[in-house]
Amino acid sequence: MSEANEHGRGGGGGSVGSRYAAAGRGDGVGSPPPLEARGLHRTYRGVAGPELHILRGVDFSLAAGEAVAIVGASGSGKSTLLHLLGALDRPSAGSVLVGGTDISTLNAEQSAELRNRRIGFVFQFHHLLRDFTALENVMIPSLIRGDAPAGAKERAAELLHQVGLGGRFGHKPRELSGGEQQRVAVARALVNEPFILLADEPTGDLDSETSGDVQDLLFEMKKRHGVALVVVTHNRELAAKAERVLRLREGVLENV
Repeated sequence: MSEANEHGRGGGGGSVGSRYAAAGRGDGVGSPPPLEARGLHRTYRGVAGPELHILRGVDFSLAAGEAVAIVGASGSGKSTLLHLLGALDRPSAGSVLVGGTDISTLNAEQSAELRNRRIGFVFQFHHLLRDFTALENVMIPSLIRGDAPAGAKERAAELLHQVGLGGRFGHKPRELSGGEQQRVAVARALVNEPFILLADEPTGDLDSETSGDVQDLLFEMKKRHGVALVVVTHNRELAAKAERVLRLREGVLENV
């Protein structure tokens, strides 16, 4: 998984975990939303070409337990936006708040801790480590967090059962089908009990039948674990499963 910009803006020390002790999942009275974006801009400047203004003032708020689909033309900036929401990149202007905490105040180490503890990621390509088994791949985020191996193994096994892979613990990615690999990725995304799940074209590399199965699984697991979901997709069937659909056009979000 990609890491955020090495040069975090915040320089304060200490664990980000304490910042989330009060924030939680955003489902209490008066709690901040799990995820919020305010006036996001993202520009890129080529060596010789003109400046590219991909996002032009995106405002967005995700309620606790809500599922939102973001659609738009290829190249419109959907993945760029998701990377900003997931603290994998920094905006050129504007702010992203996770559980009420502005991620621009976090340094690189704190941003990595935030991603590990509070945000689960599912990408179009599963990004499983090829030399590790399904069980080991799901355990890794918990081990990074510092969990005891026995607890991490128990939690990973439970999630693999939930995604229908109870008999595949010892299989490596090359021994799994594309749909099974993506099921492992969903389990891995949920192993640290995040309150936000971000999915970037999670069924884009699957055939139609397998895609439908993974779509159903994603929303089943979202409901089961009470997470808020943002999914970027070109798939109309997948987008239709969300409670709210937004289109990214000319750098801003609009209701569909």
